[in-house]
Amino acid sequence: MNNDQIFKDRARVLDEDLAGRASIAGADALLAEIVLLEHAPARRRLLPSPRRALLGLAAAAALAGAIVVGPSLFGASEQVYASQAVTIDRVGDEYAFYITDGDPDPAELEKAFRKVGLDNVTVRLIPVSPQQREPVVGFDLGKAEPGAHMSSTLSNCAERVEGCLTAFRVTADLKGPAQFQLGRPAKPGEKYAHPADASWPGEALAGVKLQGRSAGEAARVVREHDLKVAYALDWPLRSGEEGFKGEENVPASRIDPGWSVATAETYNDGVIILHVTPGPDATPPPGF
Repeated sequence: MNNDQIFKDRARVLDEDLAGRASIAGADALLAEIVLLEHAPARRRLLPSPRRALLGLAAAAALAGAIVVGPSLFGASEQVYASQAVTIDRVGDEYAFYITDGDPDPAELEKAFRKVGLDNVTVRLIPVSPQQREPVVGFDLGKAEPGAHMSSTLSNCAERVEGCLTAFRVTADLKGPAQFQLGRPAKPGEKYAHPADASWPGEALAGVKLQGRSAGEAARVVREHDLKVAYALDWPLRSGEEGFKGEENVPASRIDPGWSVATAETYNDGVIILHVTPGPDATPPPGF
């Protein structure tokens, strides 16, 4: 399955003002600085939009509808480019990129794209949490031709290229403009382009665990920290698989205070997004 899933722009409805919204730049990103912190494992999530992706690799393995995870990335291949920052293989009708620099220069990666004929791919840096341990991988194919795709893997890419930190693939015949984004540690007070766990050290609710608390109690704790509350509902997959499909832009009026909080996220903008698990009698909207 290809990475046609997207991190959609999120309109947040705050609990004190159901009409209020704060937007998130849904972009696609690649590499954030790695820090030696232990973070809770990500839950399986399906993202609802088709042309952009913004994924942390810890979450990437769980995004069944968004990426490819498996050994195919490391199949029969031919090396076509190598530098200190990146090695590129040709694998069938795709190029496999292996990133070997934890703080790559966008110009160096653009040069690598051009070396294999991907002349219309630009690279830029986007802010992510300085506490983001795993690389953030993504691609914006909004203007690319139909059929173009990107995929990522959590497999041990170092088995293929020594020192590899993360790897991804892109269709070799990509013609239309596309943007590849690199995560970099956000500056103090800068809004993130990729969500962070609100309880991570240095984040808005550092050390405060809301997972497992009721939605009502969690919202109270958030307000006590002078932060605003927004909601998302994590609907279990109907297929019987483990994981969920997230519904964003959920008004407080649809949240039962007794429902359980699964995760709390922050974009470093004064808003805490509570991901709430609906109760067993809750009726999902169409498409969920």
